[in-house]
Amino acid sequence: MAAPDNSTLRLARRMSAQDASFLYGESRSGPLHIGSLNIFDAPIDHDEIIDHMAQRMHLLPRYRQRLIFVPFNLAHAELADDPDFDLRNHIKCHSLPEGTDDSGFLRAAMAIFELVLDRDKPLWEMHLFQGLAGGRSAIVWKIHHALVDGVSGMELLTVALDFRAEAPPPDPPAQVWEPAAPPGTFRSFSNAVLDLVQDRVNDLRKAAMLIESPRKTAEQAATLANMSGKMAQMMSRRIVAAPWNSGLVSPARSLAWLIVSFADLRAIRNVFGGTVNDVVLTILAEAAARYLKHHEVRTDFAPLRIGCPVNMRHAGESGAFGNRVSMMFPELSSEPMDLRARHAAVMRETGRIKAGGEPQALDLMLAGNDLVAPALLGLVSMIATNAIDAASRLAGIAPALARMLTLPPPGINFIATNVPGAQVPLYLAGRKMIEMVGLVPLSANLGYNVAIVSYNQTLIFGMMAEPRLMPDVDLMRAQAAYVYGELMELVRAAAAGTEAPPPDGDMRSRSSRAA
Repeated sequence: MAAPDNSTLRLARRMSAQDASFLYGESRSGPLHIGSLNIFDAPIDHDEIIDHMAQRMHLLPRYRQRLIFVPFNLAHAELADDPDFDLRNHIKCHSLPEGTDDSGFLRAAMAIFELVLDRDKPLWEMHLFQGLAGGRSAIVWKIHHALVDGVSGMELLTVALDFRAEAPPPDPPAQVWEPAAPPGTFRSFSNAVLDLVQDRVNDLRKAAMLIESPRKTAEQAATLANMSGKMAQMMSRRIVAAPWNSGLVSPARSLAWLIVSFADLRAIRNVFGGTVNDVVLTILAEAAARYLKHHEVRTDFAPLRIGCPVNMRHAGESGAFGNRVSMMFPELSSEPMDLRARHAAVMRETGRIKAGGEPQALDLMLAGNDLVAPALLGLVSMIATNAIDAASRLAGIAPALARMLTLPPPGINFIATNVPGAQVPLYLAGRKMIEMVGLVPLSANLGYNVAIVSYNQTLIFGMMAEPRLMPDVDLMRAQAAYVYGELMELVRAAAAGTEAPPPDGDMRSRSSRAA
């Protein structure tokens, strides 16, 4: 057997606390993988995908690595080459029955997405669906959040796909891949001890540097104290009791999505000001407010609090695996508003958050998680996730009894993650990808989250819901479509200097549940 490639040896690494938290926080009812649903304009053969990916696996080394857990959870898990790696364990094919419509396909796709990934194998899967109406095919990607965040996941996707239909395969690797031998129990334990010692040495070096820079130490301490106070105040404030937060999620998932023109969003931004992200938040917040009004939810004027992940990667970290995200938490009215006033309120709120440097301060706080003992973090998470799974099963068996249990109020109403993608068409085995929908996890009492993905001059709002808590995700999609249409009316009216004309109906959407 050839000697292992040195680059492979260097690739093996210990997970950060942020990466490992997605392993610790995963439950059967709340699997923590992300992914995308990609629809292509023509049929694709299973063997074609196998060959296509085989030619690119040397560019995706993490996809050939599996978890190695440390005895007693002394340190977070590391990733090492899987000696049994086989692409056919990760690329599966599903043939839809003849006559299956899009709703039937989406139900089948969500049934696959609901399942937890096998931790004994590299934590990703591709599921090919053949037999969609109109001769189309689709792929559902599943990638564990412990490996990638939205930004790094999108970068991986663009490596796996091509920018031209007739693109040649990438240059082959310099040598045939030979997996390095995975560490045994003793080696895994000793590596963990060495890493812990090295971490403490690094902590001492950082402490010494801070002692030598008292001003910087005081600034960081003040930042942490200020952010801790703001977080405590924020979490003590009441938010609206949305129906999708009223119970614990089950494993079931439903999906709807809305496709809008990127040019339209830029036109809205040019008229109303702010950023495209502000326009996105305007659409989502107003849609949620109208959804609550439709269901006659008593809001008591408590706000919606939306969790918005913020990419913290520096320029030199582009292409890096793992998670490098912070979060901001805009609070917006849960009552329907005039859209001009809604957008102005969004701009004020996001401007306040950015001016206060809250995402950067939260990132500094999250860095402190590396000081928490992995054994303690894992134990607490295991107790919590087991309790969540038990309560979720109870809700399915005895809903009336489950409703009698008091749930802690949610810290946020939903997550809206905005992931930039390619603004030109992408291809797989020569087939053009015509739609790309981001797929996000749900957990605990977060029964609705949104992935906003840009692709080929469009922006796609992918709305994931738990059907017991939100049985009508298509209504939320419809509300977002109405808001988008009304914003475009205002843009056209501003351009013409007249009263707003009726919407032109240029909106496309899909849903796995009928409205």
